[in-house]
Amino acid sequence: MIGKMSFNVSLAQINPKGGDIAGNSEKILAGIAQAKKDQCDLVVFPEMALSGYCLDEKLFINLQFLRENKRVLMERILPATQEIAVIVGFVDFDEQRKGPEGEVIRFNAAAVLQQGELLQIVHKRLLPSYRYFDDKRYFTPGREVQPISIQTTQGEVSLGVLICEDLWEEGYDFKPCTLYREQGVDYLITINASPFVGSTPGQRDGKRFERADLLESQAQRFGVPVLYLNTVGVADNGKNVILFDGMSLAYDRTGQRVAVLKQFREDQQTVSFAKGTAVPVPEPAFDREAEIYQGLVMGVRDYYEKTGIFKSVLQTLSGGIDSALGTAIAFEAMGRELLEVYNLPSQYNSEQGQDLARQLAENFKLKYHVIPIQEMVDQFTRDFEHHLHPIQSSVTRENLQARVRGLIMMAESNDREALLLTNGNETEIALGYTTLYGDMAGGLSVIGDLSKPDVYRLAQYVNRKWGQAMIPEEIFETPPSAELRENQVDPFDYQVVSPLVSDFMERGLSPTDLVDCFQERRLDRRHYSLEGKSIYERYSLEEFRELAQELFRKLNRSVYKRLQGAPIIVVSRRAFGFDLRETIINGWEGSVSS
Repeated sequence: MIGKMSFNVSLAQINPKGGDIAGNSEKILAGIAQAKKDQCDLVVFPEMALSGYCLDEKLFINLQFLRENKRVLMERILPATQEIAVIVGFVDFDEQRKGPEGEVIRFNAAAVLQQGELLQIVHKRLLPSYRYFDDKRYFTPGREVQPISIQTTQGEVSLGVLICEDLWEEGYDFKPCTLYREQGVDYLITINASPFVGSTPGQRDGKRFERADLLESQAQRFGVPVLYLNTVGVADNGKNVILFDGMSLAYDRTGQRVAVLKQFREDQQTVSFAKGTAVPVPEPAFDREAEIYQGLVMGVRDYYEKTGIFKSVLQTLSGGIDSALGTAIAFEAMGRELLEVYNLPSQYNSEQGQDLARQLAENFKLKYHVIPIQEMVDQFTRDFEHHLHPIQSSVTRENLQARVRGLIMMAESNDREALLLTNGNETEIALGYTTLYGDMAGGLSVIGDLSKPDVYRLAQYVNRKWGQAMIPEEIFETPPSAELRENQVDPFDYQVVSPLVSDFMERGLSPTDLVDCFQERRLDRRHYSLEGKSIYERYSLEEFRELAQELFRKLNRSVYKRLQGAPIIVVSRRAFGFDLRETIINGWEGSVSS
């Protein structure tokens, strides 16, 4: 039939909220109404659009929630499908079948609806169990691959409906795409909750490019159009805030890109096919730093709105690069009416740093508070030593300053019912260069998945975006420092340390692996860029061995801190939190023999 007819499909890229069946159903009904207005044959919504993705586990075992999600599907969504076909994600279940702990069996499902009838329920067949995905914990896999025909004004169209991982069949024994094509479907439709993954510096290897390459190859391989509808917005698993970037796609049967929806925003577009082809569209412009920055902006804004428990946002501002970038992101996410910034200097904070913090706040026209903490630190020290013993460790004295700041800011957060953002970057969090109950105190880690070099890259992007130095140039030139003692600077060569941390985390390499790479000169030069110098010129083999071993040891010994930190917005291929599941007890330190 595909060769004889036109087919108009509406891609409804909505932003569902986990657990908000009523609110999500309103978005779905609005999308159906718009698709009817646009005279479409079919409208498609994301994976688990009705229930929301990344659900609280309590909802999966709550029969009332499961029933309500299906009731709304049948009583509210289904009646709206007169004169149009609808594909929408929800949670299906079977009350007659029980799991090992007596819970009802559940399915990640798509409903195909038309003319007030439920035509088909598709159960997701391939269940991911990697990174923060845990579908196998909650769902039973489907096994049926049955095409479904819908009616259009020009006749029947045969569809193969896939749910996210079903499209990524390579590596699985069960291959839904292939089975659909063998049955002669006219179109492949896949509904998704696919997260954002940023590209590495200088590369085009982020998730958006992986999706595009796969869809193009599948369309060409099977000779049918492939439509990919993604969700947009944030969800969380308690320790990670996961970004869904939208950017839904469609490819015609020749492998041409014929639709790209907006990134990090709700969008609805119509794709009009004639004989399985459509008008091609260009690839959207790509700017790595802009993309990651906009993802973080959406992350802060959507997290704030969806939690619904905060009245404003608080940000500490030290005059350093981390808090400068955090402030820029928070400003763009919340606006100046909902954001206030705080500088809490001790005797070790330089006048230059305080001036730069004030200047940045003025550049963004933010309400700015200065709260000197030295008297409080001194009083706490006196009381501690009076009741206990003289403080023996300089680190204890340094951390007291950070903890006084944390105490003040959490008191302000409590009193104002405000969300406090934290400023630690991935490199510092990895190596424990943060203070528990001090600068780690807060409700959301905005830059916790950015390496220190990426913090600088995104801060430079901020100034490019604004066309002026909203972040003062002196901040870029000032050596990084926690400013907890006299003349202190951060004890890391970030150009080497940050990529080493990434190799440990994202690639799973050990110190031995990295020393072998160093010895054989196989370290990735794109990651180890030392201002034009080779890392092999900067370090001897023995120095590199000692550095790798020391960092790996610090990484393992800081787990107990990380597990108590604020949830981290994820922008990379592996982030601390439930994306990288660590244990506090770990006796292996990756020793390297000389």
